[in-house]
Amino acid sequence: MKSGFSKNNQFYTYIPAANSNSTKLLLFLHGLGSSQNFYYSIARKFPQFNVLLIDHEGAGQSKLLHHTNLSLQNLCENVVSVLQELSLNNLEIILIGHSMSGMLVNYMNLHTDLPIIKNVLIAPVHPRKNLVDIMQKRIDSLQVSRSLIEFSNSIPEAATGSNCGDLQIAFIRQLIQGNSADGYIANCQAINSGLNYDFDYAKIDKPTLIIYGKQDQTSPWVGCVEEIYKSLPNAKLKELDVGHWIVIEDDKNVYNALEKFIQE
Repeated sequence: MKSGFSKNNQFYTYIPAANSNSTKLLLFLHGLGSSQNFYYSIARKFPQFNVLLIDHEGAGQSKLLHHTNLSLQNLCENVVSVLQELSLNNLEIILIGHSMSGMLVNYMNLHTDLPIIKNVLIAPVHPRKNLVDIMQKRIDSLQVSRSLIEFSNSIPEAATGSNCGDLQIAFIRQLIQGNSADGYIANCQAINSGLNYDFDYAKIDKPTLIIYGKQDQTSPWVGCVEEIYKSLPNAKLKELDVGHWIVIEDDKNVYNALEKFIQE
């Protein structure tokens, strides 16, 4: 396992496959207010695959901001640059994205020529006006407070399901506090940039697994997950009785669903 910073200061963790001849890469991309550690409990359980986890620009350990108005295009370019730097861009890629990175995964399918073979969307968001309004309110709040403490005290309770344990809530709280106000604002702007792109899901023909939470109010079934699922030509669903922070709330069942889908 190797963790470090790319030339453009993206923090990553690379776990090579036990078999050096493996031709597949699992690429894990996290959501807003999070980091690669959102996935770590499951990402380390795939020794047969190469695994790459990345902290997005402005999030986790990738503290430095390089773009004034961060966009999905910028996030995509950052990911591609890390893949190229590590010489992983020619492997068969299985993209795994949570929340805003679910949207990023769809963007990457439509706007890159990466050798993507499958997609996993975990509580994906869909570009819509009410989401932009929510993100703008968070931006406005942070521009005044300059602190994520208030968000870290409210989001772990509000955005998780009724079965989420105390330790899991504490972990989510720490993830949020591990971000900077400027970085969080930048990633809110990246989410809002989704309205600037044409998400023609019908063109994404790669097998796609959508894992969503029955209790998720951030990426609800109606108006969000349903829209994505019905528009993708080759998608299947897995519902879990959780909220929005799905991997932390139920990593066992996420791992099982992911392993089954990858092996199909």
